[in-house]
Amino acid sequence: MYTGTQFNEKVKQISFFLIIVFLFCLIVGELKYFASSVLGGFTLYVMLRKPHRYLLKKGWNNTLSASLLLIITFAFLTLAVGGLVSLIYGKLSYFQPTSILNSLRHIQNLIMQEWGYNIFSEEIIQKALSTIGNIVPAILSASGNVLANVVMMIFVLFFMLQQSKQFEAALGEFIPISKESIQLIKAETHIMTLSNAVGIPLIMIGQAVSAGVAYWLLGAGDPIIWGIITGFVGLIPVLGTGGVWLPLSINLLAGGNIWQGIVLLVYGALIIASVDSLVRIVFLKKKANVHPLITLFGVVLGMNVFGFWGIIFGPLIISGFFLLLKIYKHEFSSKKL
Repeated sequence: MYTGTQFNEKVKQISFFLIIVFLFCLIVGELKYFASSVLGGFTLYVMLRKPHRYLLKKGWNNTLSASLLLIITFAFLTLAVGGLVSLIYGKLSYFQPTSILNSLRHIQNLIMQEWGYNIFSEEIIQKALSTIGNIVPAILSASGNVLANVVMMIFVLFFMLQQSKQFEAALGEFIPISKESIQLIKAETHIMTLSNAVGIPLIMIGQAVSAGVAYWLLGAGDPIIWGIITGFVGLIPVLGTGGVWLPLSINLLAGGNIWQGIVLLVYGALIIASVDSLVRIVFLKKKANVHPLITLFGVVLGMNVFGFWGIIFGPLIISGFFLLLKIYKHEFSSKKL
């Protein structure tokens, strides 16, 4: 039982906490447009923290070292996103994903004739076509607000880098957990960020390039558009990249291009489908691998909340959630309440 004084203190504490929560929700709600900028700034901070401190140890000025890293980051983001948009923009008006639709219908007719099973309804085929058709416009929709988000991201990143020691000290002070758990958060966050922010884009790029080259050489379809779609579909567990190259292979076979279809089938099974594992072995090495379900649900969550940038931030949020559960268990599960 609380005494009168203790009760009043508890009421004050709870009231103050509710005010903090209310203001936090207000701030997040009004600035949600720049949520991806803040997350992006923090993600880049985790990746650039060690290079920044390396430059400081070499005697570089704090502002100069932070500015150099920001210029390199801004140039890379501008070239990467701008190059991607300009590369596919001119092709959209000619893009018709009917080859996938025709291949799905052809597979359905063959199975129906041989075994009498209707594995694809017309509704499923149309939804698959709609999903594929929305992937590329989703990339282009990011171009309208990418500049504002990148500029805000650079500002956030600059102050994080320039005041990195104060920033980390403040986090350690306001997060009500032990120093051991804070160190665990730092280590896990670094691994988690590399696995998601570097690993997922590398896997997508590897799948898109390897598939695009095959589509170009074998005449299976537009190498750029279908390559990009293959990279995206490759994030889906079980279905994977085969959801694109397999129907395209069947489409080649059905069109009389026998050897091209067979080559694409073999190449897709041996090369394109193996890019995921190859990237993890070569680039990520001992870094934590992202579970396919975290990637899948993270992308769905991220695309709904952040648009195109959700490809990276969505899996980060889900991975962060599991990290918090791990910290909670470490902090409280073994303690008597």
